[in-house]
Amino acid sequence: MARKPRIHVPGAFYHVMARGNRKQDVFQDDDDYHTYLRLVKKYSQRYGVEVHGYVLMPNHVHFLLRVGDVPLAKFMQGVQQSYTQIYNKRHDQVGHLFQGRFKSLLVDKDAYLLELIRYIHLNPVKAGLVNDPRSYRWSSQWNYFHTREEDWVKTGFIKSILAQYGGTVVDDYQLVPDSVPGNDVSIQKENVQRQSQDVAHLKLDLDALLSVVSEFTGVAPQLVAGSGRVKQALEARRLLVYAACRWGRYSLAEVAGFLNRTESTISKSLHWVEDNLGALGEDTLPRLRQKLQGSGLS
Repeated sequence: MARKPRIHVPGAFYHVMARGNRKQDVFQDDDDYHTYLRLVKKYSQRYGVEVHGYVLMPNHVHFLLRVGDVPLAKFMQGVQQSYTQIYNKRHDQVGHLFQGRFKSLLVDKDAYLLELIRYIHLNPVKAGLVNDPRSYRWSSQWNYFHTREEDWVKTGFIKSILAQYGGTVVDDYQLVPDSVPGNDVSIQKENVQRQSQDVAHLKLDLDALLSVVSEFTGVAPQLVAGSGRVKQALEARRLLVYAACRWGRYSLAEVAGFLNRTESTISKSLHWVEDNLGALGEDTLPRLRQKLQGSGLS
């Protein structure tokens, strides 16, 4: 029977899992872990995949990823196939290292993202490998406590959601539910269709979104959408980009076209917001979202 094609939603978040063949270990030493992470960084940058969280366990891996225009399978094939070749050569083995195709679950709710990052970071604790998730070397927990601008693990978006619940870092685990459905979650076709319909509806309202951001920031719409570099206008423009891409699920290309910018510029604006919540004020995003909701745009 032919395999069903995977559902690809540009700009969407996915929970990705891959296990060792017959539950065998896929990492034997530190060099294996470092090699795998090097490949994740390489292919995420090549295919425009954002890594928002991960954990490498001895016989399986979990990721929280956000895809761009390139299907997720392209990224995972690059990582898994390259790693298998290196691993087999290094350890004098042959054959499949991972069990079948990787599993991917579409994530479409902010609350589930918090459950998921909690689940990912607590995996080593539940497996009895460490008592504190911060003691585990092979997860993104470290990145959430020591974020640097050049880090390839994106921590800003999860932190922005935590801020809406009154938290600051992923260690605020008491703010999110205790468990994540994990493998019991299924990707429902109707959810993807509904999401696509929502995006189509929101695409009619970029001008309205601009008006709300203008009112929220006190910066005239023509300045928000213009090319000026005045601090207030620049920050307002970045908030518009964030709201459109993260909450409206517009693609970088769509927002770039609306603002007459390059996709690279839009991407930099998006990540600036995620990496500079302190400079904006931790209540800025929650207040903006509340205003959008009051306007019927979010």
